Amino acid sequence: MKKLKPITNKVLWTFAVGQFGWSLLSGIISTWLVHLYTGNAEKFLDTNGILSQFISQNPLIASLTLFGIITAVGRLFDAVTDPLIASWSDRSDYRGGRRIPFLKAASIPFALITAAVFFVPSTGSVAANNTLMFVLLMLFYLIMTIYCTPYNALIAELGDTQKNRINVSTFISFTYIAGFSLSTMVPSLANVFQGGKISAILAPIAQSKGVSMDELMVMLQGTSDAPVKMDAARELLGGDVMNQVLLAQQSGMRIAIAVMCAVACLACLVPAFFIKEREYIDSKPSKTPAFSSLFKTFKNAQFRRFVYADVIYFFAVTLFQTGLADFETRLMGIPSDNTFTLTVIMTVVSLALYLPVNKLAPKLGKKKIIITGFFAYACVFLITALCPQDGGFPWGLIIAISAGIPMAILGILPQACVADVSELSTLETGEDRSGMFFAARTFAMKLGQALSMVVYTSVTAAAILESGEKYVAPAQYRTVTWVAVVTCLIGAILFLFYDEKGVLGRIDELKKKRA
Repeated sequence: MKKLKPITNKVLWTFAVGQFGWSLLSGIISTWLVHLYTGNAEKFLDTNGILSQFISQNPLIASLTLFGIITAVGRLFDAVTDPLIASWSDRSDYRGGRRIPFLKAASIPFALITAAVFFVPSTGSVAANNTLMFVLLMLFYLIMTIYCTPYNALIAELGDTQKNRINVSTFISFTYIAGFSLSTMVPSLANVFQGGKISAILAPIAQSKGVSMDELMVMLQGTSDAPVKMDAARELLGGDVMNQVLLAQQSGMRIAIAVMCAVACLACLVPAFFIKEREYIDSKPSKTPAFSSLFKTFKNAQFRRFVYADVIYFFAVTLFQTGLADFETRLMGIPSDNTFTLTVIMTVVSLALYLPVNKLAPKLGKKKIIITGFFAYACVFLITALCPQDGGFPWGLIIAISAGIPMAILGILPQACVADVSELSTLETGEDRSGMFFAARTFAMKLGQALSMVVYTSVTAAAILESGEKYVAPAQYRTVTWVAVVTCLIGAILFLFYDEKGVLGRIDELKKKRA
């Protein structure tokens, strides 16, 4: 039998870089897709809805918008592709391993498709754009599965001990939040590309009015205490100039997204080229067909108990990611320029808690801490639901600090639970089907995200005023937060039924018998 190299933290960190890449790509979609393609900008240079001219805005079927339909169909698509990709990976016997070849093949298409979602649906036909958006997002979900399912299976295989499982979960949680946080910086990066263009467009206006550029911006945007509405800015500049500014904004956002997709692509390729899978993992191809393997996976009682709560987690976290910018700007009245500051604070709080969570998990148990995380998320949404209209930066600060707690907990520990259940299955059956366990979790992630997108886009669908303007009432965003409060509490209750002690005890028992 070939002697395997020890799995060190250096290997685990190299692996975690791939998480940074795919979380950046996923974050771009989850944070900016709905924000850019739906809604409307209420203030000058706001980015909300700057691509909304290209796709249908009104519900197409019952109360379902285009994105609601796409995500619903996407989950049916995933129900077939997720187990097929997982089984393909579990059953493969490539020279480079069962997982790494998939990472090599999917990285570049993953980044290209993500960028294409924001570039390609820009024809003069809304119907054609709707079709293009549908096709591109189906491809996005497929390529994401081809990368993420084998990648996640490596969590269990590189996590060959309880310590390594918690460490790898911590490391990839760190890079996950780093990738997601970077995705929120798209507008800041876009300003680098569009700032000069917009200044050139506005310079003649400032000159004609005999004011400086700074004075003109105050006339267009107002101050934090007295913001200027979009209608007033449009009246001041005129339709032609506003269209030029919009085109500059669209170009800046698209270039920024393309740059971030390139960075994400390089990150996705790091584990693909710097981890030699065969040197660390003695994997043998599974012989179980795809849907038989999926049936066996869901037949596992502990996994079912875990995955029910996991769907709730992804539903809540996607509501948070999708709505965060709107909660801060539309409910709390925080200028969009300050939202990045709040994201940084939230990220710092979360990262500061990674080490305590890592250390406390073996002592207190993952189950207790995960349930605490669900309650913490419920509190975050409750605070958001109850915050006063235009409460300002202090309320955003409260949200940022409190959200860091569940982000740390639920970012680290759930995948360690999947790795535990997967290892127990391997010990009991002698067949390693890690890919299918993590594919089932990936499906849970996408199902939660899909339900979240349907709820969010349906609840916050814009009304068309008599003037032709689109309007989303603050009460619609509050409704989203109340839905999230209830679902987080349900998630906490569901996770009570997961028997962590039984799983870990059985693993130790079987390992002692084999020793």
